[in-house]
Amino acid sequence: MKLILIVLTLIPLSIYSQNINIKYESGIDSLIIKNNTIQQKKDGILGWRIQLKFKSTKEEIKKTRAEFMKLYPETPTYLTYESPYYRICVGNFRTKNEALKLNNFIRRNYVEAYPVKKIIKISELRN
Repeated sequence: MKLILIVLTLIPLSIYSQNINIKYESGIDSLIIKNNTIQQKKDGILGWRIQLKFKSTKEEIKKTRAEFMKLYPETPTYLTYESPYYRICVGNFRTKNEALKLNNFIRRNYVEAYPVKKIIKISELRN
């Protein structure tokens, strides 16, 4: 008897749940195209890296980079120049939380490290 009641209750629910209509605004397609165009112009997406240090001389930054590569060889490193400083950043992350995981892991060796927003090539995110 209980089984019959359960079946009779679930049959109308299963029939109703199969009639799903998805409605969206007409401008969504144009926004998706616009977003793709913007991402292509940026040559990547907005992501996160960990900045280890910034110094005014390239030699100091190269030393930090070599030291980091010995300790963490699987993590990519990036040396950039943004006037007036050279900066060493590491990692490629989509979210700040992912970057914070690495930041907490390397914090014992690099106390000054902190996450920064960077444009990251999609090919670098997948590696």
